[in-house]
Amino acid sequence: MKYQITHSLQQSHDTKISRNADLPLHDMGQDFFAMETIQDGNDYHFNGTHRHDFYELLWFTDATPRQAHFIDFIKYPIHPNQLFLLLPDQVHSIEKKDKTGFLFAISKDFFERLIGKDIFTLFYYTVNFSVLIPDSQLHIFQTLLKLIKVESDGAKRPAILESYLRSWFLHCIELQKAGRFEEKRDIRMQFLIESIDRHFKEERNAGFYAHELSLSAKRLNELSKDYFGKTINQIINDRLILAAKREISSCEKSIKEISYELGFSEPSYFTRFFGKQTGYTPEKFRERMSNIFQ
Repeated sequence: MKYQITHSLQQSHDTKISRNADLPLHDMGQDFFAMETIQDGNDYHFNGTHRHDFYELLWFTDATPRQAHFIDFIKYPIHPNQLFLLLPDQVHSIEKKDKTGFLFAISKDFFERLIGKDIFTLFYYTVNFSVLIPDSQLHIFQTLLKLIKVESDGAKRPAILESYLRSWFLHCIELQKAGRFEEKRDIRMQFLIESIDRHFKEERNAGFYAHELSLSAKRLNELSKDYFGKTINQIINDRLILAAKREISSCEKSIKEISYELGFSEPSYFTRFFGKQTGYTPEKFRERMSNIFQ
């Protein structure tokens, strides 16, 4: 069965492209989800080195020997039934030749709503999210894929897609967790992320986390930049924004309540922080998410 890409990505040559460090940025526009096969996908999406403003999942169902693709200029071999998840703004290049599989494009806001804290923690434990699907679990992913395709090609109801995609990624996370013991990790960085996850609402200073690890703030920032490519403050900001987006999009609390719960002394400070990090006011972001799920 051939999988066709959704309408917004068929219009890829009309897609907005901006440049940062001379690399094209592929933009989903107002859409929140699209899928296509790798072998039948639009050549534009595989054209040269580029970045995305969305999350992209690649499931390689098959590949000839010695196939690979590049993420942040690092070469990664491709194996049959291997999944890769690319973050927004990661540099990526791949050729379609001698590969089969599927591609999901998921907007940043929609993805972070559906997977939230789980994916934040996982991505800070490992530079790139990749799992091999064992034969014993292939039927699970194949069944979910059929459900996702039917909904994507049909009514494309966000709540239904959210349910299917969350199930998909939770299965991926379990596979990733099961394989962690095989990977070399800096236990200090794992402790750092766990500590940020516990204290980010009240502790915004790198010195607090440095003290917990018996390091200087300068040394901890050096380790963080080397391991994650981000400073402690940038990681804390990422965690705050993720929590804010999930609370705002749920529409259960006022912006004032959310700002105080996240440790801001005044709602106006929260509004400025959120706008600087996302380009939206909290109210505009809530409206944007409400329009998707209405």
